[in-house]
Amino acid sequence: MKNAFYLSIALAVNTLTLQAQDIHFSNTEYAPLILNPALAGANSPLQANLAYRTQWGQLGSSFRTAMASFDARVTEDNTSKTNFLALGVQFFNDRIGEMGMATNSVSLAVADHIRIDSKNRLSLAINGGYAIRSFDNMEGRWASQFDGVGYNGALPSGEDFSNQNFGYFDLGAGVLYTFEKKVKAMAKNVDKRVNVGIAAYHLTRPNNSFIDLETERLPVRYTGFINADISVYGTSGAFLPGVYYQRQGNFSQLLLGTNYRYSFNKGSNYTGFELPLSISLGLFARVKDSFIGKLMIDWDRFSVGYAYDFTYSRLSSNSNPLGASEIFVRFNMGDGGGFRYRK
Repeated sequence: MKNAFYLSIALAVNTLTLQAQDIHFSNTEYAPLILNPALAGANSPLQANLAYRTQWGQLGSSFRTAMASFDARVTEDNTSKTNFLALGVQFFNDRIGEMGMATNSVSLAVADHIRIDSKNRLSLAINGGYAIRSFDNMEGRWASQFDGVGYNGALPSGEDFSNQNFGYFDLGAGVLYTFEKKVKAMAKNVDKRVNVGIAAYHLTRPNNSFIDLETERLPVRYTGFINADISVYGTSGAFLPGVYYQRQGNFSQLLLGTNYRYSFNKGSNYTGFELPLSISLGLFARVKDSFIGKLMIDWDRFSVGYAYDFTYSRLSSNSNPLGASEIFVRFNMGDGGGFRYRK
């Protein structure tokens, strides 16, 4: 109990005084605009994503993140054209600890997808938004309120925060390369898609401190990734490997692994009466932090997925060693899942 108390204090102090770290999801590819704004419209004519993540609930008050995004192509996707435009909008709410420390953000991405040829595409995007940060000082537990035995709420906190609610504008940009090969001979199962992208967020370095808005600025977050959807020739299976890296200030994270998807039914190209159905299992690792098990079901245009982080870092001694639970839902109007070609 004492260890959990000390850890709660450390998390509260670090969140208020250190350079902030952005939110992240284990199902990274299903929070596309957090990963790279150029993913807006890249792999689907229209999609909507919802995700929810809760972390470290064993410490008494979990970290909770909710995200909603929508992206769509806004010019006709005609193969005779050299490029098409897409828009994406995203909202997220992130809450930390008993003080209800919250970040609410809304952003808009604009992407231009340039066709190099029938299989290769280069995408450029910018991302702009506005965020609001807030917390309730009265709900905090501070080191000065530890009386030698435990927490004593009657003791003064000795803390004075000049900014308990503030907002800032933000700006980001991204570049994406996509290789995609689709063949209508479904029995051979020879489809391939590869995405490679880099992006930077918080290019304006906005002020980000509850204590001193003049000196604490949000560090730029850099992301780089490569993922793929590779069908296994002559089978109903496909591998979906991915490597995701991000760096923000002194913090860095490397996530890697693969999903395996098995398609029970590819769907009909002509009648539409047979709806595609597949299930995916995955194993990923967040290096030096956790192993992640994943499960996803695709049915027609809907997908639902679940991920669980099993922490093995030093924090595991306090989190027993469970880490984070995450769920997402996606609606996909196009053939981005790799198993349907109706237009």
